[in-house]
Amino acid sequence: MTRYERRQLRRIERWFETTDPELAAVLAGRTTGARPAHRPSTRTCVAVLGIAFVVGGALVQLSLAFAGCLLLMTAACLHVTRPRPAKP
Repeated sequence: MTRYERRQLRRIERWFETTDPELAAVLAGRTTGARPAHRPSTRTCVAVLGIAFVVGGALVQLSLAFAGCLLLMTAACLHVTRPRPAKP
């Protein structure tokens, strides 16, 4: 890349940082915070609710147990896809 191209690229990067800092952070690889579904409290609540539905479904109605299994699978997916801290 020539000096002119590098200078133009830096100019474009600065323009992105001033006009759309969120997009600039994503393009630079910096995270802008955890999404609501990936917060630890959300994952925990989904798992506890799933367990409650499975137990309640076993005692009351089988369809609740099925819904509880779906919630537990959702909690497992949220746990596996959670954002991990970058390695130094």
